[in-house]
Amino acid sequence: MKTRKWQSLLLVSLMAVGSLAGCSTTKVEEPKQTDTVKKEETSKVEDKKEEEAKLASPSWKTDTSDYTIKWFVAYDWYGKKFNPEVNLTDKWIYEQTGTKIEFQTGDIDKLNVLIKTGQLPDIITVEANSTQRKMLEQNGTVLPLNQLVEEYAPELLVPESQKEWYTAEDGNWYSICNFYYGEDNVSENNGFFETHNQNFVRDDIMKQIGANYEDLRTKEGFLDALRKVKEANITYNGNKVVPYMGLMTDFLAEQLAEQFGSSQEDKEGNFQSIYRTPEFLESVLFLNQMYREGLMTDESFTMSADQIKQKAASGQFFATTRWTNVSSTRDSLYAQDPAAKYLYAGLMKGDNHDYVAVPAKSNAGWTATLINANTKRPDRAIQLLSFLTQKEALYNANYGMGGYTIENGKIILNPEMVKLQAENPTEYNAKYGDGIGWLTDYTFIQGGFDFDDDKVWGEDINARTRDPQVLIYDDKCFTDVAPAAGSEEGAIFARINEYKTQALGRVITASSAEQCEALYKEALAEMDKLGLKQLEEYQNTLFQANKVKLGLEFAHPFNQ
Repeated sequence: MKTRKWQSLLLVSLMAVGSLAGCSTTKVEEPKQTDTVKKEETSKVEDKKEEEAKLASPSWKTDTSDYTIKWFVAYDWYGKKFNPEVNLTDKWIYEQTGTKIEFQTGDIDKLNVLIKTGQLPDIITVEANSTQRKMLEQNGTVLPLNQLVEEYAPELLVPESQKEWYTAEDGNWYSICNFYYGEDNVSENNGFFETHNQNFVRDDIMKQIGANYEDLRTKEGFLDALRKVKEANITYNGNKVVPYMGLMTDFLAEQLAEQFGSSQEDKEGNFQSIYRTPEFLESVLFLNQMYREGLMTDESFTMSADQIKQKAASGQFFATTRWTNVSSTRDSLYAQDPAAKYLYAGLMKGDNHDYVAVPAKSNAGWTATLINANTKRPDRAIQLLSFLTQKEALYNANYGMGGYTIENGKIILNPEMVKLQAENPTEYNAKYGDGIGWLTDYTFIQGGFDFDDDKVWGEDINARTRDPQVLIYDDKCFTDVAPAAGSEEGAIFARINEYKTQALGRVITASSAEQCEALYKEALAEMDKLGLKQLEEYQNTLFQANKVKLGLEFAHPFNQ
């Protein structure tokens, strides 16, 4: 680009000189031989620069000189340190691209300060559905990726449907999102929609009480299993096993409402709050029954996510709802006791529907990664992202260098690396772990991982991700309806969430089903006073636009 600009200026200058020469009576001297040589040398230099400006294939090989990219991640828990001298994956990234990464982290408040003071680094990663992402795109703070890709990184690997979904009103595309699921990349990579809204139980206790997994798919069958655990007065490692634990602070009531068939699209195709649906009332009545029967304790109202994971690791409860409650700790329990395995227990069908349909887990992506408009080397930034979106980089991000092989299109894990990761995660992460999953298209992993190769969890993973009795539908239309930060609707949204958290405790711990329903109706009336209807109207505008973008008349499967 600089070469073309220089040549244009040179042409204009020569034309100006020629024009002046035509009007002058002064004799123009013939160029000396030394002048001709200088021009030839200058031309050679420019030709060389133009040759160097051509993209290599792949693009990240165009310039592999030592260069540092600064990358802000808006999650203050993220502690990745790029260390190519110790970490083999970091070393591979540096050797392939010549780029080192200097990570900076912080919460949304810090991000807002960086935006306000104009101190954003080269690359920024934020929550995909955040108002900050949209603000960065709308105020010219970040560069259009479609233009950067065309000029500097044509092989960047991102699903076309993702580009279309994230195309802004100005026609440009600014964000690369990880864990994005579209019809194109799911089908091309033999992937599938996933949900975290699932139930899990201790398999050894299921056998002890003589329960059947299929019975857990109905509300009464689920309750019967919990009652048997309570009646058996089961203890484990000196602790009394609680029949059921969940996280009210992590939308437990909403998750059960979804299992029972709650839809945030009414029969006319308009957006509605989940709190207004009959299935949400069904959910709180179900939780109230568990609480009144002593199947669920007060801990479910007060625990943090870390605390319930610790209880899962020590086997202190029989059943739970939400995959993340057991996903990172059931290995620890199994390592201590191979019989004590938390396994998938399906989802419960509600009273009003013939089958179970739940939204996928954030199909539109988890995080969005953007490039600062003020970065000095936009070419190096987009080429690094292009490198990190390739399949090999994504595999290394998930399994670490040397952690896998590809055989007949399937990912085969290195058993020694799996063992090291389980027994000494600190050593594994320092030497092999990538920690850069911000661009991961997980459908590559879904389609390539041989679940049958996992002797401990393979069967359970197959059951959890390919359950023929559960329809997992695309949630993009429903999730991208958050009100803008600082807006009146944003304030209403915050007030309702705060009130809802307090009110649900009173509703679910009511002394009877009748009192529970009465308190629920009071709470809904109070939400309306706080502005719930105004919020729904605002969200419905965004919801309808989302449906148009996807070419849908109705978004929920019960309406289709």
